[in-house]
Amino acid sequence: MSGGALVSHRAPLAPILLLLGAPGAAQDANLVANPGFEAVADGAIQQWTLPSYWVGEVASAADPAQVHGGSRAALLRAAPGDDGKHWARIHNVQAAASFGLQYRLSVWAKGQGDLRLGVINYRPDRPGLEPYTWTWQDAALRLAEDWQSTSLEFTPTDVNVDRVTAAINLEGEGARAYLDDVALEVVRRGEGRITVSPPYAMVRVGERLVFTLEGTEGERPAASGPVQALVRDPEAPRAEPLALDAGGRAIYEVTAARAGLTEVAFVVGDLGAMATANVDAVSEETYQAFADAASATELGPLPAHLLFLGDSLTDFHRGWNYVDQVGFWLREARGEQVTVRNAGVGGDYITRVWQRLSGDPSAYRAPMYDRLFEPRPTHVLVFLGHNDTKLTSGSGFTEAVVSPGDFEALFRSAIERIRAETGARITLLSSTSSVYEITKPNAEKLLETRGSASLFGKPEVLEQYNALLRRIAEETDCAYLDVYDPTRRHPDKASLFMTDGVHLNLEGNHLIALEVLRALR
Repeated sequence: MSGGALVSHRAPLAPILLLLGAPGAAQDANLVANPGFEAVADGAIQQWTLPSYWVGEVASAADPAQVHGGSRAALLRAAPGDDGKHWARIHNVQAAASFGLQYRLSVWAKGQGDLRLGVINYRPDRPGLEPYTWTWQDAALRLAEDWQSTSLEFTPTDVNVDRVTAAINLEGEGARAYLDDVALEVVRRGEGRITVSPPYAMVRVGERLVFTLEGTEGERPAASGPVQALVRDPEAPRAEPLALDAGGRAIYEVTAARAGLTEVAFVVGDLGAMATANVDAVSEETYQAFADAASATELGPLPAHLLFLGDSLTDFHRGWNYVDQVGFWLREARGEQVTVRNAGVGGDYITRVWQRLSGDPSAYRAPMYDRLFEPRPTHVLVFLGHNDTKLTSGSGFTEAVVSPGDFEALFRSAIERIRAETGARITLLSSTSSVYEITKPNAEKLLETRGSASLFGKPEVLEQYNALLRRIAEETDCAYLDVYDPTRRHPDKASLFMTDGVHLNLEGNHLIALEVLRALR
């Protein structure tokens, strides 16, 4: 790209705990969960809540005459509060959001009463900091019997705000509102984009790292303009102004002050665009272990394309999970001719993987496998089993969700399909060990309070399925990577996992990434 000298900025970094689904990961997506109120369980609309300390009623509506899109809507009815005013209010689940980006919340509604949209702006839990603030529409919409759309545009101006929740408020005696097709989206200007390189980097504590930013509008460099570097420091998050040069570029230099993970978000409010980067600062010992493992890898002729299939242990923490770590180190050791694709899907079983591989359009999150083999992978790594082996309370926690017979048959079919279409080297990863001392009481508590539950990580069940997977690998000429034993034998096993005892934290992802690199020989 043409342009003048890059603009350079420097800042220290401190570690941070990150939200699942970091902001900016899907700027074009609707951030509302269950936006059309289609998901209903036991008569209750999923992902939407009317807390007991609010008033009113909410119910699912399936009458086609009262639906704007899809097959369902929500019916919200006002009720008198303690002050005698009639009102009702519901809110959605929390969504990641960012300082400096403009958002638009909208809904289609009809009925009677006054409807107003609001947003709850959440801040991290820190002493002396109010946990949340409200943003409301200036004027309410007077409902009618025909569908109307109303919207609220807002821009978080507090650097502490990292999550928002959509809320819908109804007022008036006898007020009722049919609601449908809610949307919370980033307001974008054309095809504006910003990218940051590297998006993930592992560095030694005290090491300096240089990020390169490039802004584009369509095929052209973005015009010179302001950028905010949002450093997500848990003690003192801050925004630092940058500027793109005439070529749409800037550089930002940071120093990893201490061990841990830090996210830096680069926000171009004028474009409605954001890119995030993660700095993973580790000890010299950890850094050298990764460097040694990466330098010993043997990928065969380049270019090499690695495809990862898996469940939430592959899907969660995109931007810094084990797949990102493996990709970073392979490029460090082998150059830019190595690419990595993460096609993990949270909640996956081998049954769902096979549905997508078979081209079933009704498969759960089918688009995750769109153009799965483009570019044609040279290596495919499959990391499943954590959901397949969970035990159902309906069986008294004795039967797994996927039977051993189905597990074996579908794994063999998947291997055959992948090999026929790609010729790739296939590696099957065992499931990890889970913290059963956590998962067992969690399941028992859910069973007591909800009447049903799933039990994850029972050791003898995991070991049964891992042994089956090892045999499948041997008989189908696949590589087998045991990550169960390294997690089971770890001297501080709980330190590898999140509080649920199943999902991996940063240290757990380090362990898996290092094992994968060591296996690529």
